[in-house]
Amino acid sequence: MKKVLISAPYMLRDCEIKKIIPELDKLNIAYDLAEVKERLEEEDLLKVIGKYNAIICGDDRFTRKVYEAAKNLEIIVKWGTGIDSLNEDIAKEFGIKLVRTPGAFTDPVSDTSIAMILSFVRNLVPNDTIIKKGGWDKPQGFCLSEMTIGLIGFGDIGQAMARKLQPFGTTVLANDIKKIDQAIYHKWGAKSASLEEILTSCDFISVHCDLNPTSHHILNAAAFKKMKRRPYIINTARGPMIEESALIDALKSGVVAGAGLDVFEEEPLPLDSPLRRMENVILSSHNSNSSPACWGKVHLNSIKMLREGLNL
Repeated sequence: MKKVLISAPYMLRDCEIKKIIPELDKLNIAYDLAEVKERLEEEDLLKVIGKYNAIICGDDRFTRKVYEAAKNLEIIVKWGTGIDSLNEDIAKEFGIKLVRTPGAFTDPVSDTSIAMILSFVRNLVPNDTIIKKGGWDKPQGFCLSEMTIGLIGFGDIGQAMARKLQPFGTTVLANDIKKIDQAIYHKWGAKSASLEEILTSCDFISVHCDLNPTSHHILNAAAFKKMKRRPYIINTARGPMIEESALIDALKSGVVAGAGLDVFEEEPLPLDSPLRRMENVILSSHNSNSSPACWGKVHLNSIKMLREGLNL
C-alpha cells in the first residue's frame, strides 16, 4: 500500500480536511496528516520523508539532504503554484516527479493586488485612521485613471491584473523575461515595456513573476535608486523578489511612497521588522490566495495528480 504525507496547511484546516478525507479514502492509500503551521523545514522532513511514496505539500523546504533521505518518494504534489522551495532541478536529478497547479489563484491574487493599489490611490487607511483618532482631515485621493501601473511578470496573474484594470482607464506597462506575443499585451490594454521603463515611469510597481535566479531581488537597492516617481510597491508573489532591507531604506527615505506586501523574505514576518510599524505599508500574512472556491479546485486537482502520479 502506498503511503502519503499531507503537509499543505490549507488542506489541513479543520473545515477543509473534512472534505478531503473521503477523497483520500477512495484511493486505498495510507496517509498521515502532518502537524504544520507555515511549512515543514528541512529538519522536519528529514525525520519522516523516508517513509512516504508521495507528499502533498505547501512551501516545504526540500533540500538536497531531504531528497537523499526520500528513498521511497515517487511524487511531490505542490498544493498551489510556487515551487521555488522544492528545488525542481534536484527533484529531477533524483527521478522524483514534481507537479503543481499553475493558474490556481489567478483571481484572488490579482484581486488582492488591485485592492492594495486602490487602498493607496484612495487613501483608505489614512482616512480611516484620521477618523478613528477624532480628526476630520481630508488626505488627497486620486483616480486609477491618473495612474501608470507597471507589472513585472505578465503571465496568468499579470494578464489578469491588466484585464481587471482596463475598466478603470489605467495606463499599464508590463515586462516579462519570456517572449510574449504583442497581441496578448494589446488584448489586455497593456504596453510591453523594459524593466528600466517600469522603474522610472510608474506610480505603482506590482510583482507577478515566479521566483527563480533571474527574479531574486529583482527590486534591489540599485533598482530603487532608479525610481523617479516615488512609486508604491506591491508584492503578492514571493518575498525574495524584493531585497527587503533595501525596500525598508527606500520607504524611510521617501524614494518609495508605500508598499503593499503579502509575502516576505522571512515568513512569518519577524516581530521586530520595521515594516510592522510603518504607516505607509499594508501587510498581509501570505494570504492573497484566500478563496474557498479556488481552494476546493486545488484540493481536487492535487488529489487527481496524486492518483495519476502513483498510478492508482
